[in-house]
Amino acid sequence: MRPKTAVRAAFLLLAVSLLVVAVVREGDAILVSFGRLSPLGVAGSALLVLAALAAQMLSWRALFHGSDAEHLTIRAAGRIYFLGQLGKYVPGSVWAVVAQAELGKDHRVARTQSAVVALGALVVLTVTGSVVGAAGLLVGSVEALTTYWWALLAIPVGAVALWPAVVNRLVLLALRISRRGSSAPALTGTGLLRSALWAVVQWLLFGAHAWLLAIDLGASGPADAATVVGAFALAWVVGFVVVIAPAGAGPREAALVLGLAPVMAAPEGLVLALVSRVLMMVGDGVLAAAFARPRTSHVTSAPVEDAT
Repeated sequence: MRPKTAVRAAFLLLAVSLLVVAVVREGDAILVSFGRLSPLGVAGSALLVLAALAAQMLSWRALFHGSDAEHLTIRAAGRIYFLGQLGKYVPGSVWAVVAQAELGKDHRVARTQSAVVALGALVVLTVTGSVVGAAGLLVGSVEALTTYWWALLAIPVGAVALWPAVVNRLVLLALRISRRGSSAPALTGTGLLRSALWAVVQWLLFGAHAWLLAIDLGASGPADAATVVGAFALAWVVGFVVVIAPAGAGPREAALVLGLAPVMAAPEGLVLALVSRVLMMVGDGVLAAAFARPRTSHVTSAPVEDAT
C-alpha cells in the first residue's frame, strides 16, 4: 500500500472510530433525537438534496461557456458529472476529476477541458460556500461566528478569487502540481458568473434540507434558519479542505455540530449531521443511477480528445 493511501485509510478509520465513540457516549440522547424526526420532514429533506445536487451539476456545466463543449446537453452533463462524483468517495483528492475526464471522452470533451472545469467548479463551490456560510452565521448568531471567524475573510477574498484571471491562474497551478499539463483552456467571466449563481442556489437548497431536519430537532425562527444554512455551507467547506477524508467524512460532521451549537445541543446536531450524510450519499447514488445509461444521440460536437 502506498504511504498516501495508508495515511488516508488511517484517517478514515480514525474519523469513523471517533464518530462511533461520540454516538456511544450520547447514545440515549441520540436515540431520542432520532425519534423526533418526522417521515415527512426527512422525505422533504431528501427531495431538497436532489434539487441541490442538480443545481451543483448546473454550476459545473456553466463553466463550459465559451468552449466547444458549451452546448453539452443536460443528459450528457448529468452522466459525466453524477457518475464522476462517485469518485469522491474514494480516498484521495483527484478521483472525481479523473472520473469526469474519462466520462467526458464519451461525449468528445477533451481531458484538459474536463479537468479545468472540474477544478474551476471546486473553486466556485468553495468560495461561494464560504461566503454564504459567513453571511448565514453573521445574520443568525454571533456566537456561531466566533467559531468560524475566519470565514468573514471569504467575503472580500471571494470577490477577488472568482475574478476570471485569478481563477484561471489557480486552475493552471493545480494542473501543474498534479502534472496534468502546463497549459489549459481559460474559463470565461460569463461562465464563472453563471456558475456562482447556480452555486448559491445549491447552498440555499442544501441549507433548506438541513433546516427541515432542524425544525424537528427544536430549531425555529429566521435567526436559527440563517445559522443552519451558514453552518452547513461552512461545514462542507471544512470537509472539502481536509482532502484526506473521502467526501469530507468526519471533519464535515464535526464542523456541522460545532456550527449548530447556538441552535441545538450536540446530540441533536450529531443526528442532523448523520441523517444529512446518509441523504447526501443516497442522493449521489440515485442521480448517478438515473443518468448512468448513455444516450449516443446526445453526443455533442466538442473537440476530439487531446493527448494530455
